[in-house]
Amino acid sequence: MNDVLLRVEGLSKTFGSGRRAHQALDDVSFELRQGEILGLVGESGSGKSTIIRCLVGLEKESSGSIRYQGINPAAASKSELHRYRRDLQMVFQDPYSSLDPRMTVRRIIEEPMLVMGGYSERERRERIHELIRLVGLRDEHLDRYPRDFSGGQRQRIAIVRALVVEPKVLLCDEPVSALDVSVQAQVLNLLKDMQRQLDLTVLFVSHDLAVVKYLCTRLVVLNRGRVAEKGSVPEIYENPQDAYTKALLEAVPVPNPAAERERRARRLGLAVAR
Repeated sequence: MNDVLLRVEGLSKTFGSGRRAHQALDDVSFELRQGEILGLVGESGSGKSTIIRCLVGLEKESSGSIRYQGINPAAASKSELHRYRRDLQMVFQDPYSSLDPRMTVRRIIEEPMLVMGGYSERERRERIHELIRLVGLRDEHLDRYPRDFSGGQRQRIAIVRALVVEPKVLLCDEPVSALDVSVQAQVLNLLKDMQRQLDLTVLFVSHDLAVVKYLCTRLVVLNRGRVAEKGSVPEIYENPQDAYTKALLEAVPVPNPAAERERRARRLGLAVAR
């Protein structure tokens, strides 16, 4: 559990130049340990998605380093880069735009196996059927198109597509934010089950602290491109040290109306009637 799979050190990213320059990331460092679910949390614009995009090569960092089991993707050989891309797979935010509407589900899931290579036709077929059942879908769904499925079902398909090449690390960029609350719970439970059954390591990006509290073991809190705080979920939720983290936690809705009124009264410095 303490083995570090992925290490990010001093990661900085600036978009544009001169007066139009915007520093999206500023000296961000954290570790992703084998077998954990690490949450990257913060408001919109805090740099969460930029980190993910740097990890998968969609953006090039301005400075700093990314290392996965000794592999630096910026200076990796062809074989090392192939392993890196295979071992780190991504689940995107929007299940409606991340699946090609012209492809059947079977073709969508099979495509990463064809790109990565090393699978026979029989191995591809067996792997696809095994995973589609594992996420609660049926074999007959494989010959349908994305338009035939709900948002939650599409995200299940996207998760299968990410898992089909047997990655070590799953990168999840706000994977439930576009879904209804009831469907969110189903997908979160599925991710938790997959992580346990397949011995996955997960980097989970979210702005929702209630979600990460349920799912994650450790947190990295981002504020305007910098790390505000990091630690275990109990440490941060029970005793936050940074003012920004405290403000985020205060904004999390409380399902108990009486408790919510009491919290608001405390915030305003008012006496609470009992």
